Amino acid sequence: MKSVAEIYNNGLVFQSQPTKTRSQGINEIEKQFNQIFLDLKANFPAITTVIKSQLELDTFKKQWLLSFAENGITTLRQIELGMKFARQQNKPYIISPGQFVAWCKEAMAQELGLPSVDQVMKEFRTYSAEIGFSCQTAEQFPWSKPVMYWIVTDLRKHMRQYNQSEYEIEQRAALLINKWAKKLSNGEVIPKIKVQIEHKPEPVVKTQYHETQEVKKLWKRIRSERSRKNG
Repeated sequence: MKSVAEIYNNGLVFQSQPTKTRSQGINEIEKQFNQIFLDLKANFPAITTVIKSQLELDTFKKQWLLSFAENGITTLRQIELGMKFARQQNKPYIISPGQFVAWCKEAMAQELGLPSVDQVMKEFRTYSAEIGFSCQTAEQFPWSKPVMYWIVTDLRKHMRQYNQSEYEIEQRAALLINKWAKKLSNGEVIPKIKVQIEHKPEPVVKTQYHETQEVKKLWKRIRSERSRKNG
């Protein structure tokens, strides 16, 4: 049976990290999986009710490692952060690898200073209620963090363009947070919000030429009115 790292490198999974780095990360997680499993079992004891043989444990391990690889969870630090989230849960049921991956991503985003989905949705609702009233442009809105500007304006654009439901907006919010987490992890920075300067038309400066033309128009109108009266 191929190891997860071999499957990963054969192109079944694609991530932006260099292949060597990804492979090393997956191999390290695979080596430490027994400890990861013990931590999971300590937090979610119900796991022991479905894993009663070595074959079941091997299947469980394979499913979780593939889920990590497919979703970009390739470092022990990410696992550590996900486990921290797991310890905060009060859920006795057996968690899925997808749920744990979501915790890893959310914890990683928070470590990078990014907001949670709940925080994004709260600011999204406030912005949607105020835009066009207390503030005329997105740049004038008092964003809690610069990244909120880029996330929330994107969400509102997609909501209006595709008539999205709140659930769809939340899904996109999670996607955008993960995108920003990847950007920040790769060394990118969050662009500053550039406040647009309101364009004001330049006042018309009357010159002697303009005044002369106005006088001519006035005399023309007076002569025209006199002609009508005399006629």
